[in-house]
Amino acid sequence: MDFRTGKLALWLAFSSGLALTGCTLAQKFLEPNLVKEHVREVRYLDQGWSEEDRQLFYNTPQGTELQGLHYEWLKALELPFSREKLASPENLRGWGFIVESGDDSAQNTGVHPVGMGRHVNPTDDSVRLDLGCALCHTGELHYNGIALRVDGGQAIHGMSTGAPGEFTHSIGATALEMRFNPLKWNRFADAIAGEDPAKRDQLKQEFAAFRERFFTFAAGPGNPKNFPTTEGRGRTDAVGRIGNVVFGYNLGIEENYKTADAPVSYPFLWDIWRFDWVQYTGFTNQAMARNVGESLGVMAPVKLVDEAGALLPEEEFGQSTINVQGMQCIETTLRKLRPPKWPEEVLGNIDIAKARRGKDLFADQCAHCHGPHPSKPYAWQLAAGPGDNPGNQRSVNWQWDMSGQISYDATNRPVREDWRESLWAIPWIDVQVIGTDPTAAENYVNHTYDPGPLVAKNPHDPDDARNRQVNAGDGLQLLLNKLVPVLYENSGVSSDNNGVADYDGLNVPFRIANKTAYKARPLHGVWATPPFLHNGSVPTIHDLLSPLEARPERFAVGHREYNPQKLGYVTDNRPGTFTFDTTQTGNSNAGHLFTDADVAGRIGRRLREGERMALLEYLKVMGNPDFSAALGGDPQNWAQYPAPPASAIGEQACNAFRHATASVSTTEEAAL
Repeated sequence: MDFRTGKLALWLAFSSGLALTGCTLAQKFLEPNLVKEHVREVRYLDQGWSEEDRQLFYNTPQGTELQGLHYEWLKALELPFSREKLASPENLRGWGFIVESGDDSAQNTGVHPVGMGRHVNPTDDSVRLDLGCALCHTGELHYNGIALRVDGGQAIHGMSTGAPGEFTHSIGATALEMRFNPLKWNRFADAIAGEDPAKRDQLKQEFAAFRERFFTFAAGPGNPKNFPTTEGRGRTDAVGRIGNVVFGYNLGIEENYKTADAPVSYPFLWDIWRFDWVQYTGFTNQAMARNVGESLGVMAPVKLVDEAGALLPEEEFGQSTINVQGMQCIETTLRKLRPPKWPEEVLGNIDIAKARRGKDLFADQCAHCHGPHPSKPYAWQLAAGPGDNPGNQRSVNWQWDMSGQISYDATNRPVREDWRESLWAIPWIDVQVIGTDPTAAENYVNHTYDPGPLVAKNPHDPDDARNRQVNAGDGLQLLLNKLVPVLYENSGVSSDNNGVADYDGLNVPFRIANKTAYKARPLHGVWATPPFLHNGSVPTIHDLLSPLEARPERFAVGHREYNPQKLGYVTDNRPGTFTFDTTQTGNSNAGHLFTDADVAGRIGRRLREGERMALLEYLKVMGNPDFSAALGGDPQNWAQYPAPPASAIGEQACNAFRHATASVSTTEEAAL
């Protein structure tokens, strides 16, 4: 939430007076930056989910908050210097959020888009807005007025972008205006508290506390100086933001705020439960640790240190809104999600002869990196007691390691045997080899933080300050080894009946790998996940297969109109779009090159145009079992891959949210 806090406050204070006398300058400056979309029908692609699965993903909370914004407040907020509802369906869609069809009846009351759920904050029992996984991991492709929903796909909103006219900037601007404009405040208070004086006074106090948190955060980890490369639509510097929030904001060490100039696209989620290592740099292996780290970066409140910067005592440390049951439900539900199937009736029929040629090209040019590379399940070595560290980790919690399902190897060492029938070994490709923008990988490895009370100081070591420094992965490991077991205990998750093993993500202990590299993930359904490369610097797969000089240097991002010939978004500039500039730090579109020149990032020979089009045709149906026979057999056929292990514990975690999600998707939204 990178707001120019001081300038904005001065501007609003000045322009409030002008606005009250009829001046429209402030309204013009702060008008919403919206993309206009024309959709007459929404179709859900065949991905193996039931409607209940979909609603669980869309609405299950994970415990994150937008600085404590109450769930019902969003519906009542107005745009800055306007009486128009901020969260109208038109505005939310224009900002890039996905609004379920049927919500248009709520034009004047506001709605909550996919992924914006709710949870009860334990400090005051208020119902807070929850930013769930689906917010950033649900996509849509628009073609000829039809919106194709891509569950688990890539969002294209600007949630992290603090530019004027974007969603979070608009919330901050209207919150500040309400401090100076009694008419605006009274309309809001009327909608939320009615005429009850006590309720109105309580609302005023609660909203003032929200406003203070909002701008305190904006001046700290969200300060614009930390984000010199604009994230824009569909991207966020996830690791940079997590590092700044956790090590700067949560630990109270302002010196830990680092430059976050490596925005990445939101990755797609189908099949990730099969991966041995996840994240763009493949730096962690466990679902729960990954998700708790993400929730901290998305501002889940958590108590870690006291006013002096010391770790809180055991009875207070780790008190948080983080919902591990919700996370386990989401993970269990995602294991059922399949890659999207190409809809011929909307995007056009498949040229099977061309796709067959593409299948051979993929096997020759692509499969050696992208695989998938099936592997037998791992037997993860464990720390069996204090001081034991067989994985050579920066930190290890042996009690947590030993809380899973334990067996013993031939040397009588304890191990956790991975519950997957087989997994996909994901290769790391060094940045010098792949040649794509290295900023994200280098920032991850090279940006270091003072871990504060997470590492005891050594007064006898003259280099203690330097030796204590950690990068984001190792620092998160130090924290999560303390925090996750506390979250489990507070939520009643124990080692009994393999509860910890299941919540850990199929009996996988938490590990960190530090490599200046990117992982080469399998590409089933990749046609539905534009733009491409980790930083979103290439708009279509056709551009990715083309020579570097043919890739666009600047292109528009923000609308969702799909190009079924090139497999990517249409890139023309339209009102509300963001111009992606590949010359900025972190935005390079180089690397992953098919060329005959001896250059960095060459991964294959130069492809002829006919070969590119054949590859595109195959990628439309790669792995789709409906086309395997027509392709003469497809080694990527996803019907041949083992199903996920059944998880009664995960299904039980979902039981707490089934009724709530059904209510949100029917009764409540119908009443809005």
